Amino acid sequence: MNDDYRTMYARHRKAAGLTQEKAAELLGVAVRTLANWEAGIYTPPDDMVARMCDAYPAPMLALEHLRASSALAAGLIPEAAQLPLAQAVAQLLYCMRVFEQRHRADDLIWISSNGQVDEGEQTVRWCEISDELQDIVRAATQLRYAQGACQIPRT
Repeated sequence: MNDDYRTMYARHRKAAGLTQEKAAELLGVAVRTLANWEAGIYTPPDDMVARMCDAYPAPMLALEHLRASSALAAGLIPEAAQLPLAQAVAQLLYCMRVFEQRHRADDLIWISSNGQVDEGEQTVRWCEISDELQDIVRAATQLRYAQGACQIPRT
């Protein structure tokens, strides 16, 4: 696991104002087990991270955990920061506005009109569109987990 992520479990626990002892009690694990997870000695299983997300409460921890514990997830899930709600809204709207002002929807329709991306279409424009879509996904993720946003319960 990447060293940058080793303290994420402790960071979210501390942000919730919990001691290791109280968090371990809430999670139903030994203090030593929690300490090992927080030190990066072991990686907590996904179901335990889900319990941390509820106990702390820290829904952003789930994203951080997935990115840190799975190379596949790290490549698919955008890196996102937990922003204040107003900032997250502004970033998403800005990304969407840029996409629209550059007529990217029209470009996508044109490129996909024959059912495939042709070799000649795999140009700078296609890469720019992909990058801009990734920016929109990142901004939407940040809005979903923004400070002050209503968190949707996991099912």
